[in-house]
Amino acid sequence: MPGRGRCPDCGSTELVEDSHYSQSQLVCSDCGCVVTEGVLTTTFSDEGNLREVTYSRSTGENEQVSRSQQRGLRRVRDLCRVLQLPPTFEDTAVAYYQQAYRHAGIRAARLQKKEVLVGCCVLITCRQHNWPLTMGAICTLLYADLDVFSSTYMQIVKLLELDVPSLCLAELVKTYCSSLECGGTILAHCSLELLGSSNLPAS
Repeated sequence: MPGRGRCPDCGSTELVEDSHYSQSQLVCSDCGCVVTEGVLTTTFSDEGNLREVTYSRSTGENEQVSRSQQRGLRRVRDLCRVLQLPPTFEDTAVAYYQQAYRHAGIRAARLQKKEVLVGCCVLITCRQHNWPLTMGAICTLLYADLDVFSSTYMQIVKLLELDVPSLCLAELVKTYCSSLECGGTILAHCSLELLGSSNLPAS
């Protein structure tokens, strides 16, 4: 955009405003680099003082980590917390994101693909721990295109050579019934209905 300069990573002039998680930033739409970043009103270690700090100063990330990667790592953590996942899940998802980002094809990908990469790493982690989360639910949270998400998901699984089990529909229904405090009769009925298709994966 005129008057906003160029991306320091790829030289593109396609810079766009981004306000995900209420943090106003100027982001390169070609490579995902954060050209200017907003501020966080607090950090976990400084909540009492309510000091404003930039994201890069609020983390222990190595300074050599690109701003684009820092932005992605933050979103992985934010998504895990929105989903109220255990801390171990968050650590695993972050590790997968870092591993994926080491590949040149991922670093050079357009912003849309980097956005869904965040969700892919979280979904892979949930599937490995048999946590009932669907691809559709993640896409809804991220406003992501299901086809782009699905292709990126399969690419990451293959790229990192991961063993990821499918989500069982019967287990998913059982979890939802429990969360809704459905009676045993309803749960038993649902289980019988799904008995013939209990091994089908859920997207």
